[in-house]
Amino acid sequence: MLLDNDLTVLHADTALEAGFIADYVPLDNSTVLMLGILELLHAEHAQGRAAVSLAVICKRLGIRMSTLQRLMTALSEQALVTVWTEKDRLVAMLTASGEEVSRALQAA
Repeated sequence: MLLDNDLTVLHADTALEAGFIADYVPLDNSTVLMLGILELLHAEHAQGRAAVSLAVICKRLGIRMSTLQRLMTALSEQALVTVWTEKDRLVAMLTASGEEVSRALQAA
């Protein structure tokens, strides 16, 4: 699982821009959490649950609702997730782009 290792790094497989000397870019905590959110939503979708409540995501990832909402805003701005209100609770699901990114992460 992506959250198991705080020292997770992202390898740059593509050509690097001139002047960029690092082969690896360390991921900050927010990035690791966003990847965890995508992974969780992908797993839920694979189990037939397209929409997941934000409260469930908070509980599973062990983060505060305010933190999750900030991260979901960032993921929504990138069109990777959709968040809406359903029966007086906030729920989220992957968009088609989010599902594609999640599949690529699972394959990596």
